[in-house]
Amino acid sequence: MPDINFTKELAALIQLLDEPDEKVYAAIRTHILTLGTVALPLLEEVENSAFAPKEITRIREIIHTIRVEDVFGKLKDWATRKSHDLLEAWLLISRFHSHEDNDEYIKTTINKIYRDIWVEMNNELTALEKIRVINHVFYNVHKFDALQEKKPVLAPYLPGNVLRMQKGNSLSMALLYLIIVQRLNIPIFGVNLPKHLILAFTNGKTMLKPATDYLEEDVLFYLNPFNKGAVFRKGEIELFIRQLKVKEQERFYLPCENKVVIRRLLQEMELLHKKNHTIIMADAMRHLMTVLD
Repeated sequence: MPDINFTKELAALIQLLDEPDEKVYAAIRTHILTLGTVALPLLEEVENSAFAPKEITRIREIIHTIRVEDVFGKLKDWATRKSHDLLEAWLLISRFHSHEDNDEYIKTTINKIYRDIWVEMNNELTALEKIRVINHVFYNVHKFDALQEKKPVLAPYLPGNVLRMQKGNSLSMALLYLIIVQRLNIPIFGVNLPKHLILAFTNGKTMLKPATDYLEEDVLFYLNPFNKGAVFRKGEIELFIRQLKVKEQERFYLPCENKVVIRRLLQEMELLHKKNHTIIMADAMRHLMTVLD
């Protein structure tokens, strides 16, 4: 908790946010930004009580910048670790968009789905049998389904909304499915196709082997979580690529790292914000992507 002297210093700086001289204001802004997230409570309190348009605009921009840089730093830390837990990164991006989601609710609900699948698993099951168990619990017991939404809306990208609605778009359904199967230590990874994130079930024994170490011949089959976890082969991807009339690439058939999956999430959210004309948020998504390059 900030001490009294810190609060007084920050309050004094905030009082200067209507400074007409841009050079002086830039120095004040930089000073506040160096304080980081501890400055947010007082900034948000002042934002709600401010009247001058210039002051409100400046406060909001500073709050936004602090939040972006906070997520950037945490995502950078996530990206440098050996284990790239998808839920951790998804929650970081979700919290940046909405403070309404409850992390504990999200984690508890996902853990319930995981446990319901785990009790049905055993080491004797084949890869296809494991998928039948997962699909039964995920789609029949927990009733998850594809959301056929044509409008550019944020809700299907946020984990709390996906869990409450029991519906998601192509990416969020794949994300949720992937989080659960990787927690089960099943060697399933994302495959970064144009317009769709699909999954690949590999011949690995556990999740210890990195996604980038797998070759195409190591893929047993592919899955589409947006279509009830349907299983398919390479030929269907080839047909899909021909229909899109895009240049064939090796990566369309290979497992990708979880960093690539999260970058895909940021790309789609950037496009969403552009369509909704929330350019400041689109710029934030593009900035966050740079930490995953």
